[in-house]
Amino acid sequence: MRRTLLVSAAAALLAVPLARANGDPASDVLLTQKVYFPLDATLSDSDREALLKTVEAANARGYKIRVALIPFTSDLGTAVSLWKHPQDYSKFLGSELAFVYRNRLLIVQPSGFGFYNRNKPVAKEQHVLAKVPVGKTPTELTQSATAAVRALAASEGVTLPEISTEGGHDWRDRAIIAVGGLLIVVAIVLAGRWLRARGASR
Repeated sequence: MRRTLLVSAAAALLAVPLARANGDPASDVLLTQKVYFPLDATLSDSDREALLKTVEAANARGYKIRVALIPFTSDLGTAVSLWKHPQDYSKFLGSELAFVYRNRLLIVQPSGFGFYNRNKPVAKEQHVLAKVPVGKTPTELTQSATAAVRALAASEGVTLPEISTEGGHDWRDRAIIAVGGLLIVVAIVLAGRWLRARGASR
């Protein structure tokens, strides 16, 4: 009996991550956050920050919007049949979020944009999005999403401020590493000179 209980408990624990992996990740994240970033992509801090700040600025100025970046089929979970169908996925995701969020929703896939707004006509938004280039890589998609949010907000008379990421954390990290390396080299050179000078004085 005890063995059976242990096996059942182990099976239940394994089922939790499997169930989440098979679900629709963006529908979980966008319940509480304004941007869904891909799970299996490496993005620079500056690109992430630019999109987050742009979305936050739009919402703060009354243009309510949430964004889902979908560069891979894995970001669709069980909705994988909607890959390359961003407009259909926007409706699907919008219906999943409806009990918490009922405003604009922007989907960005390599195949294009999807836009949903509580069953309202979106022809105007689709016309705006048609003028925004869509990237293919996760980084390009993030940049496309930032440009799309700015364009959509502008089409409703909402001007967003220029977003500064101060060069991005990646640049600062590289600068810190470079400075640290330079200091090490300087320390080695100075130590070598000191040792040579000490040897010469003996």
